[in-house]
Amino acid sequence: MSRDPWHDGREAWERLARRPRSGEEALGALSDIGHVRRLLDQAELEAVRAARRDRRSWAEIATRLGVSRQSAWERWKDLDEEPSAPAPRPRVTVPNVVGMSWPTAQHRLLEERLHPVIADPAPTPFLGPEAADFEVVDQKPTAGERVASHSPVTVWLHRGPGSAGVHAPLQPPPDPHARRGAIDEETGESVR
Repeated sequence: MSRDPWHDGREAWERLARRPRSGEEALGALSDIGHVRRLLDQAELEAVRAARRDRRSWAEIATRLGVSRQSAWERWKDLDEEPSAPAPRPRVTVPNVVGMSWPTAQHRLLEERLHPVIADPAPTPFLGPEAADFEVVDQKPTAGERVASHSPVTVWLHRGPGSAGVHAPLQPPPDPHARRGAIDEETGESVR
């Protein structure tokens, strides 16, 4: 016999098609039947496993095999308990968003099925209507890298050019506790 069990199975099938005539041929036929049966059992198991992974019902599988749903379930119910490996996420190329406004960069990353993340820990107060004033000055991973889809891409923002044309870094709001004792310019009273 050769090393390929499927090739050996085809040869055994062809020998079985010639029908045994003597006792010696009958014993050879029984060996061939055992070989073909093992190959069919292996192929059947692989097909049922693939069908269940594809969320096919036991009734659908049983109908194709010509057996009852209960019979199919009893024979292969353990397949449902096998841990299934998570499907690998497709890989995407990270686009270059440096120099783009925050809304444009965010839209571009989402288009590529990536998750935009701002590096600044507290950008929320700044990202209202004036979000377009913020420009991406750096990103990680860098443009051109291949990553799994839905991976985070961290971006660093700076306020775009103002009237003086100077980039201002994104600053968190002042701590209200640090303002104690300051004088409110409108009322002239101390801030508590």
